[in-house]
Amino acid sequence: MAFSVTIFLFGILRTFDARINTTFVKKFAETNFASTLSGYVASEFQNKGSYGQFVFRVKELKVPDFTIPEELNENILVITDSYPRYKFGEKLSLEGKISLPKNYNDFDYISYLAKDQIYTIAYRPSAEVDETLRLGPIETLKVKFFRQIFSFKNKFESAIGMSVKEPHASFLNGILLGSKQNIPQELKDDFNVAGVSHITAISGYNITIVALLVSWFLLFFFRRNVAFWFSVVAIFVFTILTGASASVVRSALMGGLVLLANNSGRLYDSKNSLALVAFLMVLVNPMILRYDIGFQLSFMATIGILYLAPLLKNYFKKLPPVLNFGETFLMTVSAQIMVLPLILYYFHNLSVVALPANLLILPLVPLAMLSGFVTGIAGMIWSVLGLVVGAAAWLVSSLIIFLARLFSNSPYASLDVFISWRVLIVAYFFIILALVFLKNKKAVKEPQL
Repeated sequence: MAFSVTIFLFGILRTFDARINTTFVKKFAETNFASTLSGYVASEFQNKGSYGQFVFRVKELKVPDFTIPEELNENILVITDSYPRYKFGEKLSLEGKISLPKNYNDFDYISYLAKDQIYTIAYRPSAEVDETLRLGPIETLKVKFFRQIFSFKNKFESAIGMSVKEPHASFLNGILLGSKQNIPQELKDDFNVAGVSHITAISGYNITIVALLVSWFLLFFFRRNVAFWFSVVAIFVFTILTGASASVVRSALMGGLVLLANNSGRLYDSKNSLALVAFLMVLVNPMILRYDIGFQLSFMATIGILYLAPLLKNYFKKLPPVLNFGETFLMTVSAQIMVLPLILYYFHNLSVVALPANLLILPLVPLAMLSGFVTGIAGMIWSVLGLVVGAAAWLVSSLIIFLARLFSNSPYASLDVFISWRVLIVAYFFIILALVFLKNKKAVKEPQL
């Protein structure tokens, strides 16, 4: 009990410390004078059509007749024109007013930004290249490394775009790299209604596929110990390529622990791994626990697969094993049960067709990822080869898009359901009771040794 209380108090102090250490720039928001921010572009540039945006790492802050003496290390969201498109690592000096984010249209925009420790916004500031800015050696290496990775990502996405027509190219880039900004809104709506929008959000499913493909390929050329380290590097690079969201980081860490256990010859405990990963992620960034919806959904879905699925397994014994249908059905139901209250609370949408849609579409995702990956690499080597290989990627993605649209256009495919935070707590209370009941029932049926 004392240990639990200590950890709880430590968590409160860690969250408070994180909030205090990341809000210095906020003191100069909503003022009548312009501030000058020196730093570098710390994210990929996102083109939103009529405007663009990127995260800016502030290293120095100047206000009229005064320069903040200490070195800063804070994030600010910059809203700018669609062009020019600034690249990761570009050193800039921005001059303009600092604003505070505001919620709009029932969307908690403040919390959405807070999960990435962003508390301020600069709207269309004037920008100039800042060659005088000097970064530390570690940060300089980090910027150079990330620039190379994002450069490869842009070339890969362009290769797929030249090999496969739209919207299939944007869809393939979405499931491979999490690049959803170019997916047409109509197609996004179809995925949302059908309850399969998660396939374009990189998750453990995608990480697992990448880890297996890389490990399988490398074992043809290297010994197991060497292949292990290459696989770890591949997962690390893939995490950066996809934007390192909370769900991706969680999946990457758990995938790395699986590889570590296999390489060291030790047993892998997925439940302990989940707890360890959650602790480490919240320790590094406490804001994700409260503000990152993706973090919450990712962990609840994994909890459903790890804790609920084994308890429901006996109830689905008669499902046909063809094409791994029974296993897919069990995993899908378990994950859907655990995330449903959160989906209703945040998105107010109940997809009636989510279960059948996932059962038909999920088995096609590995084929789409494999064909899309080969298409991108082939297109980077030779554009004609990319077009030839891209035919397979187009076929698989066409089938997925067709099924998503078919289910989304079904009568009463989704319902608007609004629940309060009180109902959310009650829902998970009953889910926990159901878990305890099923576990006790299973324990009674098992023979005593």
